[in-house]
Amino acid sequence: MICEEIHEIAFFADKAFEEKDEKTLRDISRDCLEWSRSDKYTLLEKGILSYHGATATSDYIELKSIRIEIYEENEKDIEFCLLLFRNCINFFEDFKKDFIETCSKQEYFYLAEYESRAITNYSILLNRIGRFIKSIHSIEELLDKNFSMAKGNHATTIINYGLYDYDDGHTDYFHHYAYKQLKSLTKDLENEQAFYFWQGILENIEKRYDKSFLLEDYDFGEIDLGGDLEELYRRWCLERKLFLNTMNDVTLHPVAAYDILHLPDIVTGINEGPKYHGLFNQIKQEYVSARYMLFEGINQNDPHFSDKEVHLVNTLDYPVYGLGIEKIKFAYRSLYSIFDRIAFLINEYFELGIEEKDVSYKSIWRNRQGRGKKSYETRIHLKANMVNLQTYNQPLLGLYWLCKDISKQKVEHHYLDPNIEMLATIRNHLEHKYLKIHDSWLFPLASDRKEKYDPIAFSISYEEFVEAAMILISYVREAIILTSLAIHQEEVRERKDAKTLPMFLDSYRDEWKY
Repeated sequence: MICEEIHEIAFFADKAFEEKDEKTLRDISRDCLEWSRSDKYTLLEKGILSYHGATATSDYIELKSIRIEIYEENEKDIEFCLLLFRNCINFFEDFKKDFIETCSKQEYFYLAEYESRAITNYSILLNRIGRFIKSIHSIEELLDKNFSMAKGNHATTIINYGLYDYDDGHTDYFHHYAYKQLKSLTKDLENEQAFYFWQGILENIEKRYDKSFLLEDYDFGEIDLGGDLEELYRRWCLERKLFLNTMNDVTLHPVAAYDILHLPDIVTGINEGPKYHGLFNQIKQEYVSARYMLFEGINQNDPHFSDKEVHLVNTLDYPVYGLGIEKIKFAYRSLYSIFDRIAFLINEYFELGIEEKDVSYKSIWRNRQGRGKKSYETRIHLKANMVNLQTYNQPLLGLYWLCKDISKQKVEHHYLDPNIEMLATIRNHLEHKYLKIHDSWLFPLASDRKEKYDPIAFSISYEEFVEAAMILISYVREAIILTSLAIHQEEVRERKDAKTLPMFLDSYRDEWKY
């Protein structure tokens, strides 16, 4: 049974929205967060409370401002809304892990209903703040459930994503994919208003493309993924959407199994070289090398010869040692460093004027750097520019919100992204202290022995460490892609009337690499 007072919250929130009562909506959202912390409610009830709080916050933002992107007014409210949606989805996940086999039909119904709505609305919010990639991935699990709101919003996000891609072929495919998805939707009471919005999008697509192109299946042709190990690696990357290729966010076809993404054409001074492309080369190489180390480390099942005859002591808490686990650690360190490498590129390209020693993925968004008498203003306030109507840059906005997540931003004493606490703690101990990985099957026993056998270590299971590494690499990939799209958006806006002479750059050949 679900507590009746929880259902009443939705009635009061809807009434407050209709009456434009901002104070009541704000009070409801705050109360829902507090109630979700109480032991009085079950995991399912906490999830529903968090959902009501998130939708009340979303309604409050809509009443308060014409544009959600006006951050001077809305930033704290968007943070609060993200926190509640993420808490909601996590509560539902925990409920499924612990009670899905034993829950009642009524509980299962409410779980399915509210989880679908929460994921869809969360995905919509992510799209609006420029987190296209996370939006697309977060809603995918609903596509097979015939939930029209999920399908429709998934399609519109893909179109939005494609509009910022400098590769016209990718944009064409995204429209083709979205068109077929939107065409499959039917009108019902739940989606009536949205349905007419989607019909408008369909009409715009039909004006842009020939009908025969839209109706035919998209033919990629046959693509060879290489020999046994290469094919295994490429399929592993494809399925986890790890290629630096925007196509990999929409399809698992081998056409997406290549790291084709780079910077777009950039207009520079006549005496400037391709410095931005050179730095992006380095970022890409570090990413793909770390990705392969992850693949090798995770899939290395046998001891390596370099580990043989290396004397180690059995500490009786089931630790994991060997080249495989060290490859995952090396990859983890390398991936985290890419965020600051991206910040270095942003500082240079946007000419922020931040001194090298002060550049980080946190500092590029501030208009004042340093401390005390040595503090100074940046030449350009990146955060203000990206939301200005004349200089609006949604992919850059997405990068900002991604950096907020990885910066361990807190809202109401909670991390904005619950995953980040573990990721940051692992990195801190990996770099500066003592991280100990334990066998996943025997980790419960190791946990019981921790205080006695190794109190100075931060202990996690092998499974937890691999999961953290996979979350981290998805964040890094998203940051790299958003950086490319943000620079493309800037080039389109700033350089469209510039008189230029083209300089063509050849590809760096594979046989030159070592």
